[in-house]
Amino acid sequence: MMNPEPEHRIENERRTGMEKQLEELYSSIQELKRENEKRKAPDQLGWDDIAQEIIGAVTFALPFLFTAELWEIAKDISVERSLLVFLMTLGVAYLFIAKSRIGNLKREELFHVPKRLLTVTGIAYMISAGLIYLYGINSLADFTARQYLNATILISTFAVIGAITVDMVK
Repeated sequence: MMNPEPEHRIENERRTGMEKQLEELYSSIQELKRENEKRKAPDQLGWDDIAQEIIGAVTFALPFLFTAELWEIAKDISVERSLLVFLMTLGVAYLFIAKSRIGNLKREELFHVPKRLLTVTGIAYMISAGLIYLYGINSLADFTARQYLNATILISTFAVIGAITVDMVK
């Protein structure tokens, strides 16, 4: 008569091996779930986003910075119209950031204003004003203070759109 113990031992070893494989599979599935949830999580405003906004603002502002037609418009446009362009730019930026579902962005607000709107516009306007000064466009075009402001607002229209676009692309 055969001894059933070796058969029972082999069965237990198989069962233990299968249990280990199942545990490994389960832990792998759990890790994949965590990675997927992290990937789906909304993007919180951080330094990487600030860098992207700077790159987008510079990239979109530079071509318009060297356009003599824009300089002439900045000289001729009234401050009221320039402020309307400013408000229009803020409105479009708000729609892009707060109302569109283009990017997977976390809703972060400061005094009921989206933080990204503040960073995008702040960066775009500072970069536009800085580039006008850096490249000497203000002296080349012979801008007054009002015309400098107008040129900054006009160039920033494109810089804001560029900053938003690059920031939303992931």
